[in-house]
Amino acid sequence: MSAGKLITVSFRLPFRFSVVRSRLVTSPSVGGLATALRSYFDNGAKNEFSSIHWIGVCDLSRKVFEKICGDENIKKDGITMHPVFQSRQMKEKFYDGFCNSVLWPLFLYFPSFAVYKKEFFEEYVTANKLMLEKILEVYEPGDTVWVHDYHWMLLPSLLREKFPDARIGFFLHIPFPSFELYRFLPKSWRTQIILGLMGADVIGFQTDEFVRHFVESVHRTLPPVVQNKSAFKINDRSTLVQSFSISIDYEKFNRACKSSEIKKNAKRIREKLKATKLILSVDRLDYTKAIYNRLEGFEMFLAQNPQYKEKVSYILLLVPTRESILKYKENKANVESLISRINGTYGTLGWAPIVYQHQSVDFKKLVALYSSADVALIVPSRDGMNLVAKEYISCRSNSDGVLILSETAGAASELLDAIIVNSNDRQEIADTLVKALNMSREDQKRRIEKMQEHIRQNDVLGWANDFLNSFDKIIEQVETEA
Repeated sequence: MSAGKLITVSFRLPFRFSVVRSRLVTSPSVGGLATALRSYFDNGAKNEFSSIHWIGVCDLSRKVFEKICGDENIKKDGITMHPVFQSRQMKEKFYDGFCNSVLWPLFLYFPSFAVYKKEFFEEYVTANKLMLEKILEVYEPGDTVWVHDYHWMLLPSLLREKFPDARIGFFLHIPFPSFELYRFLPKSWRTQIILGLMGADVIGFQTDEFVRHFVESVHRTLPPVVQNKSAFKINDRSTLVQSFSISIDYEKFNRACKSSEIKKNAKRIREKLKATKLILSVDRLDYTKAIYNRLEGFEMFLAQNPQYKEKVSYILLLVPTRESILKYKENKANVESLISRINGTYGTLGWAPIVYQHQSVDFKKLVALYSSADVALIVPSRDGMNLVAKEYISCRSNSDGVLILSETAGAASELLDAIIVNSNDRQEIADTLVKALNMSREDQKRRIEKMQEHIRQNDVLGWANDFLNSFDKIIEQVETEA
């Protein structure tokens, strides 16, 4: 690895900023990217690089930030954070617009939700150039720049133009769609995005499937390019394209669930709900998570299996997200209406089938929930990976529990001992819940321990090291495959 700085670039900083009593308050950002990288930085990165820097969009306006902090960068837990400030127009047209009303629905296989507006893409270009300007303030020769996710897909080539010899990596945390979907983008947009990514030395995806989709899109979008297996050659430069499945800090979760405090809290959850069995889902309240589908599946389960009345509780923890976007507002309203209907139809005075929480929870509460649940129901319509599935498995200290996982979650390609279902098949979800609730202790133990071993051997430290070590393997691999 490089002896220079590691400069991480993502939309959000690893800590959220707020102001309380005229003082800056920081709290950990939620989400797989921030959580995963914080764990990596705590477990090895600080020994591999001279210093750790993170550039992202600030939660506060420039005016408020400078009033509280001056123009200083914020350092916390060994990470120097460099905030970028965006105007209201940029947030509306770049973030809410191109990122989350074009790329997000298209890449997550909801093409009918995409809104193609010229001004959205123009603001996307402007935002990527703004991020470039901030990187120019931080970058020095010998540094490694690691760009993350769909917000910054033009950035690698912009950086390459400024720094021809820089070490630049890009990792996409969401799926890359098949070309039949990718081609929905106007030709100039889809070409600029592919060329933007090709400025990186290494482009990483969650699964081999997403790699195949990207490779096909490269060939179908650009003029003929030279490809030697996993490497492309453009303008006498080689770009490695490979899958690197993101993971979690297994030991952190596994240790936490064994603590006396967590065990007491998990027991308290079970006692309070007074149910024989607990089912758990933890998701952002996003239409890609197929929450409405799974609720209808749970409703079928209740209708077809009356023997579980007052014996099963379904904890549905939905984290607020993107509530300014119309499709998210509609999804929230539909989900909450269905929850009300199910609880009203099947509940009793002392029992609500669905325990609904629309909030974020801290690490300890999350681990207690994982520890208390007999079944985790993780069935998104589409997901790049889904780290909740890995977190649940890691928190099963007694080697029990059942994971029900959608076949279209990236984690399904790794967690082979989960029960795999189709998120659109309500009857399959209902039937699988019965199977999960009646699975023998021996079968649970066999499945959980195999998945735990896989996660233990393929943790977040391995994911980050594999990606960052791949810079040193590019020349060797290209020469071997030539």
